[in-house]
Amino acid sequence: MTTVDVQPLIERQRVGRFWIGLFVVCVLVTFLDGFDFQTLSFAGRYIQKAYTLTDTQFGTLGTVGVFGTLIGGLCLGYLGDRAGRRPSIIVAVTGFGLLTLGIVLATNYGQLLVFRFLAGFFLGGALPPVWVLATEFAPARFRSTSVVITMVGAGLGSACGGPVSNLLIPHYGWRSVFIAGGVASLLALIPVVLVLPESVKFLAQKDRRHDRIARIMKRVAPRENFEPGTRFVAGFVVDKKRFTPAELFRNKLAPLTVLLWTAYTCTSAVAFYLAFWGPILNERLGFSVSAAVTLAAVTGVVGALGPLPVGRFVDKWGVRTLAAMPALAVPCLLFIGFVPLGRPGYVIVLLVLTFSVAGGQIGMHSIAGIFYRPAIRADGAAWAASIAKTGSMFGPLLAGAIMDNGFGPQGTFYAFAVFPVAMAVLLVALGRRQRRLPPEADGALASVIAEDAATKRAEAAA
Repeated sequence: MTTVDVQPLIERQRVGRFWIGLFVVCVLVTFLDGFDFQTLSFAGRYIQKAYTLTDTQFGTLGTVGVFGTLIGGLCLGYLGDRAGRRPSIIVAVTGFGLLTLGIVLATNYGQLLVFRFLAGFFLGGALPPVWVLATEFAPARFRSTSVVITMVGAGLGSACGGPVSNLLIPHYGWRSVFIAGGVASLLALIPVVLVLPESVKFLAQKDRRHDRIARIMKRVAPRENFEPGTRFVAGFVVDKKRFTPAELFRNKLAPLTVLLWTAYTCTSAVAFYLAFWGPILNERLGFSVSAAVTLAAVTGVVGALGPLPVGRFVDKWGVRTLAAMPALAVPCLLFIGFVPLGRPGYVIVLLVLTFSVAGGQIGMHSIAGIFYRPAIRADGAAWAASIAKTGSMFGPLLAGAIMDNGFGPQGTFYAFAVFPVAMAVLLVALGRRQRRLPPEADGALASVIAEDAATKRAEAAA
């Protein structure tokens, strides 16, 4: 029986029809995930008025949704390492499409909480398998960049919530944006089902469906011919062990996991505070409703496109380069919190802050699963993302409590500066750990450097 290792074929692939189709659909999924999650913020002032909610109650609504993403990330991450990345993505998109529509049925605050939790469950479950699928079809030298590319969709989806809300809500009410997001998500199932492949690394390490792997690999490498009965492997490893969370702490993974989870939690607290309260904070700092929403949309675009180079820095020089992002965020938060900037100054500093916070958040997405072997990578990324949701839950709730206790919107900015300080320190420590990993270890920087050098030599010889 002929045995073929899929890893070298993936490393040598060039950008083509398969690669473009895969990433376009992944970006579509993250776009709708970002849009559906962010609509609550843009419709927030209308929901607060409709249900007579305090800032703390509205912050709790955001926290409940994030708690749903925590649970959903763990459950669908587990599904991703059992049934596959593709089924997990299909279940997630179906779920958040239906539950986003379900929010329009809520008639009181309690029902809003329930629907927001359930929608969050599927919204949180969509991203980890998308990240994993993208990295497992990308060459090692582009593994972080591949996640950054997919997360452009989430940023643009969040940004589109503002213009769509301004367009729909004045004419059709706040429920209209949830209808738009839910219907669009369900329609997205068509390209998801037709285009997205299963991860061949996952199938090979589980020793499953070699005929299916052959069909997918013909799309990856059209010039290759695979004989009937070919057995495929990923690094010549078969891994059928059942996942338990203890796997994330074995074989010297414990310090990497702890540092990763803690840094991720810090950046999530700031990112979700800004995402959830952004439009309302802008309005309370003197902008009109329309201008506040527009500014939030602009910051969303900056957050989506600005951090694109981050993935390349991480791929080339390791995770310690991410420490520059929170280091930039600290003075921005302090400036807005303590210095009377005026509107132009506030906008400029806010855009820089958005760039740095989004760069740190997207960077953490890109490294969430790289230190774990393929058989547990979806679980590893899901656990990292879900643990980080504790910060995401804490952020909106803390900001609401700060304002309810008389500190005002500016007080929230300087209070949150502590999180990027801690994140920068943790990322430097994580980077040092990464540099000490042996070349054969998952997530090792040395293997990426060696692969990049080998690729350059091959191109030079050609």
